[in-house]
Amino acid sequence: MRKATTYISLTALVTLLMSFSGKPECETNCEASAMQNVTYIEPTEDIELNFDTAQYLPEGFDAYKGMGTDVSDIALVQNDQEVDLGFNTAKYLPIGFDAYKGMVIDLNDVEYIEDEEVELDFNVQKYLPKNFDAASK
Repeated sequence: MRKATTYISLTALVTLLMSFSGKPECETNCEASAMQNVTYIEPTEDIELNFDTAQYLPEGFDAYKGMGTDVSDIALVQNDQEVDLGFNTAKYLPIGFDAYKGMVIDLNDVEYIEDEEVELDFNVQKYLPKNFDAASK
């Protein structure tokens, strides 16, 4: 019996020590996914098909018809039924609790922040290379 207890204890100890032998850090290969390896494909602006596509479309076809949202088309569903939870919820709220307090917004309290144009007060051309063109590739 003593031998069996020793084996069971040893097995439990080895199992416990094996569980602590793992590494806490997860090693990943992040260097392989560098930005230099990403291929960027520029979208082409205009595609020349060399034929008139209007001949193949139905009369009065408008690709943008129905794209705008008309607020009057949105159906508003109001549920006026009061929900009975089976207990008084006021017992679980602070004294003087008002769920609608602060719901009214005064537009005079809204702070408007406008972007200001910054004048650098110096000629940036002196600091750029000769024949520099920001629009060129």
